[in-house]
Amino acid sequence: MAATFTKDEIQEVHQIQNQYSRLPKQTFNSSNLYASSPHLTAPFSPGSVTSSYISSQLDYINFYRRLFDLPSISTNKTDNDNAQITASVMAAIKANPFTNQHGLPSETRPNYISDTYWTIAKNVSASSNLNFNVSNQSAGDVITDLLTDTYNLDGSDTGHRAWLLSSRLTTTGIGAAYGENSYRYSVQQVAYSSDGYKAAAKSAVAYPNSGVFPIELLQGNNIAWSLYLSDKTTPGIPKITVTDLDTGEVSQATNVNNFSNKAYGYFKTIITYFPGDIKLVSGHEYNVNINNVYQYSFKLFNQVAANQPKLKTSNDNTETKSREKNSEKISSSQNIKDSSDKTTRKILKQVADPDSSATIKSALLLQAEKLRDSLNKKRRMNTVIFGRSYQDGYSYYNLGNDQWFHNFYVYNNPDFTAGVVNIDNHSFDTNIYTSPYPNLQKRTANHVTSGKSYAYGQSITTDHITWYYLGKKQWIRQNN
Repeated sequence: MAATFTKDEIQEVHQIQNQYSRLPKQTFNSSNLYASSPHLTAPFSPGSVTSSYISSQLDYINFYRRLFDLPSISTNKTDNDNAQITASVMAAIKANPFTNQHGLPSETRPNYISDTYWTIAKNVSASSNLNFNVSNQSAGDVITDLLTDTYNLDGSDTGHRAWLLSSRLTTTGIGAAYGENSYRYSVQQVAYSSDGYKAAAKSAVAYPNSGVFPIELLQGNNIAWSLYLSDKTTPGIPKITVTDLDTGEVSQATNVNNFSNKAYGYFKTIITYFPGDIKLVSGHEYNVNINNVYQYSFKLFNQVAANQPKLKTSNDNTETKSREKNSEKISSSQNIKDSSDKTTRKILKQVADPDSSATIKSALLLQAEKLRDSLNKKRRMNTVIFGRSYQDGYSYYNLGNDQWFHNFYVYNNPDFTAGVVNIDNHSFDTNIYTSPYPNLQKRTANHVTSGKSYAYGQSITTDHITWYYLGKKQWIRQNN
């Protein structure tokens, strides 16, 4: 059994595979890395890497950022020069590759390296992704290592990935140098204070990303999964489940951590975890549920087209339409209190039934995505100027019909997050309200039912209370 890929999804898979095939695969070593070789003793000279190394590495950075719907970034001579100085300084002193070298905390400046170069190296290393390797890799292999974060000395905090996929990152600096110890010291500057004040390009960045995703980026040892939220702080350690929607297999995430206090990538929330013992199969669809925080689905494929098993496709979207039709029977947001329909009750029964868990989650998620898309169709897409309303001393921005976002400094539309919420009397107020905002809020006569699951098309947090959108003028709230 395998997931069905729509025409658009197949087209996206082919596009990613073609883009990946065109990326430069040349490996670099000490003989072909440099445009001018560094001199790592007196008189010290940092040298420079070839333009093809810099352009190749930037190509990979932006290829990966596009996978996560993030804008491309650029580089410039000044930042590249500073990154090269930093790489060459570390190579010259043969910096220990097995200890933290951000800021060179345990290193001493040799006399043949000037104070200026040493200061640059300390500052840039403190604000960069660093990669040390004895293998002759391509420029892209270095970036792939940082993205998967397999060799992170700090464990599973995925800090390198967070900076690479920062929703605020706009520029970078690239440098590399080989030391006499045969290690290549690679530097990618990522932390610029000016970027920290920019508006986020996305409100959430999940690894793996929603939609279609290359299985190769999940294969290997010590690859943690992650969720980054740009502007929302999430305390505590959430419970996380990963479900294969094609087989019904459910796995509890392990080694779940919250590294939000690290602020990598200028993210407010950084949650990392391992997906447990679930089997990952190209062509299958999976659902990730980070309880009361975020929920989404993705379908796996091979980015190397030659390795791609045949994907199950729907030429006319018949199967997709059938699934959407079935999903309309689930917790209908237009008639929530009418849940006596036999099919509705069957699909909404407790997820504890393993025979129906995949059907429940898949269909509910489809309905959630439809709710989200219905909001997006009515949304004002001007990213700078919104209508405004002032309520209770706060500024609200009009994003479309009955849609308001509270923030004093909004430059980009916040993303809509679709998902499925499970109701219990302790965690949720079962009343349905017309709006999450006090001046627009009225309690309706309808209720959600404890023990049931409902699709939502948007979540909003206001006054520290999280609200979920179930349909037009239908919101439920989570208890504090």
